[in-house]
Amino acid sequence: MDLIWLVLLGIGTGAYGVLVGAGGGFILGPMLLLFFDMEPEVVAGTVLASVAINSISGTSAYRAMKIIDYRSGLLFAAAAVPGSVLGALGVGAVAPSTFRILFGVVLLLLSAQLAFRPNIPESNRTETPTHRISATVRSRRIVSEDGGEYRYEFNEMLATSFNVILGFISSFFGTGGGFIRTPILVSAFGFPVHVAAATSVFALAIYTTAGALTHTALGHVEWWPTFALTGAGLVLGGQIGARIAGRTTGPWILRLLLVVVLFLGVRLIWQGALG
Repeated sequence: MDLIWLVLLGIGTGAYGVLVGAGGGFILGPMLLLFFDMEPEVVAGTVLASVAINSISGTSAYRAMKIIDYRSGLLFAAAAVPGSVLGALGVGAVAPSTFRILFGVVLLLLSAQLAFRPNIPESNRTETPTHRISATVRSRRIVSEDGGEYRYEFNEMLATSFNVILGFISSFFGTGGGFIRTPILVSAFGFPVHVAAATSVFALAIYTTAGALTHTALGHVEWWPTFALTGAGLVLGGQIGARIAGRTTGPWILRLLLVVVLFLGVRLIWQGALG
């Protein structure tokens, strides 16, 4: 029964994670901690390896849809790779209860950001969206496979720089960091929601691979059954999530995050506090 649940968990988190541009690790990691009683470093390494597979799968689907901002994705990945390696090296030094509390706090901060953020328009196509950071140094124009047009401007240097921290978070917690990047790209830098999700998944495919390789070298990956079964589910779920994203309006993509993230954050902090 546990083996079946691992496959279903992989499919569900894979579809959900790619849909919101997060790679699935921010759900899969807490689930394994809460319900499968695994060591934090093993959870981080195994989940990050699964996120890398999921992101590669999601990238292939988003590539066919032609909504990836490749230049931005490559810059984000390059900035995140060093932190991704360092996060893998540091997770083993933290006590399991502390790890759960820290993970829970990160999820609660994300849920607060989602709950109190300004409204997002239903579509960012054909118009340049407004955003909080007024200094813009780059503009983009992307025409999707179905003929939709996305235009936006953003500060490329600032958008790239915060990925240094996300790289560490991604590998330390095994989440990938996309669950933080996508909302920030939309609310602070004016990315269209679908482009933000697709570009985030593309960047994840690169730097989570680097972090997963580091975790592998440290012996943090449980190849069977967790990686094998959740990884298979994540590949399938990644394809499903990318296809659903093309039929889902921007605000609903972000609203989907809130309830699940809040629940997992509270549960992790409670479990960590109990020791």
